[in-house]
Amino acid sequence: MLLNKRVREVIVCAAMIAAGARPLAAQATGSLMERLNLDKLQITSLGASIGHILPSQLEPTSLYAIQADYGEIARGWHVVFGGSYWTSRFRDAVVRSFVDTLNTNLSAPSGSTRVVASPISLYDVTIGGDLRYAPVYSGELKPFLGFGIAAHVMNAEGKLIEGTFVERSLDAIAGGFYVTGGVSLKLVSHLGVEGSVRADMLSGFRSTQIRGGATYYFGQIRAIVPASNGNGRER
Repeated sequence: MLLNKRVREVIVCAAMIAAGARPLAAQATGSLMERLNLDKLQITSLGASIGHILPSQLEPTSLYAIQADYGEIARGWHVVFGGSYWTSRFRDAVVRSFVDTLNTNLSAPSGSTRVVASPISLYDVTIGGDLRYAPVYSGELKPFLGFGIAAHVMNAEGKLIEGTFVERSLDAIAGGFYVTGGVSLKLVSHLGVEGSVRADMLSGFRSTQIRGGATYYFGQIRAIVPASNGNGRER
């Protein structure tokens, strides 16, 4: 009976703490949202670009991308979301090295038992978001630096790996991070151009990209101006 009473007391105390913690958590979340201006994010520009990518172990190829700027969360700091697509094939030297390793380990590496090399292709669809710092000053030419995280949806195809664990290991959804930098130039009130360089890093895979494209600006871009209380205000 005493044990049951203690258990009930613990349950009641836990329920009271949880009930009190919910408003505090909501208040803290609201305060964080307000400080970072996340509740005021809105799309300020939309861009499309093409470029060149140098993926590790694959042939250089063309890349197609889109991105959307959702405005500032602090003075000079922008939230940008984007996606890209490219497809390529593994370099001949990489495929030959793989085939040579297989043939070396065959029990009877002669005649019809030898593995024959054939192309292996890979495509990658990437979706990600980054925080991008663009110094605030007068003028239409603006450099930027940023870092972010991305999800890569990759798929490999080829007769050499079809139905094997190699194909299954290359077909994956993987997370990674990237850094980017470049410059944007606003030509007229709603149109501009942008050039950038980006490096992606995830487990077992690296790539470097060079991009160039056009940007459409949706009306007046909102900026965050520091106020006397440090919280910032819109202009």
